[in-house]
Amino acid sequence: MRLLTSDQARFLDQVSMDDLGISSIDLMRNAGKRIASKAKDMVNEYINPTILIICGKGNNGGDGYAAALVLHHEGLLVKIHSIVLKQDIINGSLPFYGECVSLGIPISFGTDMNDLAKSDLIIDGILGIGLRGAIRDDILPLLNWINESDSRVLSIDVPSGLNSDTGTVEPTSVKADATLTFGAPKVGMSLRLGPEYCGETIVEDIGFSSLDMVEFPGSEWRFIDQKIVQDHFHKPTNDLNKYSAGKVLIIAGSRGMTGAAILSTYGALRSGAGLTITTSPSSLNEIYERSIIEGMTLPLDDDGTGIVGYDHYDLIMEKVEWADSVLLGPGLGRNISTQRLIKKLLKAIEKPLVLDADGLFPFSNDIVSLSQREYPLIITPHFGELARLMGKQKEYIISEFPTSMNMVKEKFDQVCLVKQVPACIVEGKHIRINTTGNPGLATAGTGDVLAGLITSLVSQGVNCYDSASIGAYIHGEVSDHLISDKGFRGQLASDLLEYIPVVIKSYEKS
Repeated sequence: MRLLTSDQARFLDQVSMDDLGISSIDLMRNAGKRIASKAKDMVNEYINPTILIICGKGNNGGDGYAAALVLHHEGLLVKIHSIVLKQDIINGSLPFYGECVSLGIPISFGTDMNDLAKSDLIIDGILGIGLRGAIRDDILPLLNWINESDSRVLSIDVPSGLNSDTGTVEPTSVKADATLTFGAPKVGMSLRLGPEYCGETIVEDIGFSSLDMVEFPGSEWRFIDQKIVQDHFHKPTNDLNKYSAGKVLIIAGSRGMTGAAILSTYGALRSGAGLTITTSPSSLNEIYERSIIEGMTLPLDDDGTGIVGYDHYDLIMEKVEWADSVLLGPGLGRNISTQRLIKKLLKAIEKPLVLDADGLFPFSNDIVSLSQREYPLIITPHFGELARLMGKQKEYIISEFPTSMNMVKEKFDQVCLVKQVPACIVEGKHIRINTTGNPGLATAGTGDVLAGLITSLVSQGVNCYDSASIGAYIHGEVSDHLISDKGFRGQLASDLLEYIPVVIKSYEKS
């Protein structure tokens, strides 16, 4: 499914009016009909339900007035509260407001809600997609009043207070039971706090141009289609063997972070790789050997330092020839010798490479140099690592997320998986948003499992964009399955390893 940024949503409005000849009044009238229909569904169990529609100055307010007309004509008890004075109601909202006045629909004004009676349903038409930055001081008490009411809440397009591009709130948002959005979901509805504040999301067409026929500015945002997961995890052929199932070289781990190497190795093995070799500082190899009993290790003499460093380049490159894909970075640490090794390997490895965690650190403020690599590359930064790569503050990456993703596509021409819930995968102008996963993934080591899983898929011949997408989808679905047994706080990265086969099994039936 396609998603839109706020700028793209406004572009769709204009294109539809220009190409289809539909007027803004018609769009607003159609929106009112859809809102009214959903509102009736939400109060159908009430006897003589009351509905309060709170209207702002923009198109959301106009949609609210249009919905009030439909609900009034169908005999429901409707009251409107405008947060702007009557002389400030302009543009597309004005005709619908005038009709409401002529029909005698009760309308009150201002930001003081104390005199308003309780309603069974509140329709939120205050801000919509136009929010930028923090909520105005005079609007904030209104949002709190809605959230503290006992009423059910239906938001128009996006809940007021939610940034429709980033899923952030400053400092709060209407918390809707349902959100009726037009044309396509907005990107921020799926990011960060978006799902929590949107409630049930319903997408309605109000007469827009077909999304597939519109050349939108900016990136193309879509949800990951489960079909790409189903297409890969079918039953293996009978002639599969451990050499043809995928061979993965994992360059990971150091003193104090051997777990990263172990978790990423089993992430690869549990998702179908036939063989793995994991590098290990020789002084730590006993730990690796005891823990990775189904995989091989490559002990590298480290003179007791506990690191993999620059002097190990030749030995590692010998194993690169053997591998179908390479994972570089989890738990390697930030020793200068290790960073030099990472930089040299990035240029020299001609196999598909997944660069994760400490593997990203040597490229701080230098994401452009990663684009100079000639061979397939996936990078898997979390927000902090992406900010370091881009030379930006983490807060900027979060608060300007679509803009940040546009910057990524301009500076980095391979695959970038941004680790958050949900994960976002970028390749050129194409961005996929994952639809699985939950806050239980916010624990050490889950990213190492994900890196191993993705590298395994690459070794099996899946292209980098699909490998990152499928890996994120399976990783999140595994965590979703864990909730019933472990909850959110009780999940460990090693728990994921036990459930990866359970989830993949469900796709192998076909």
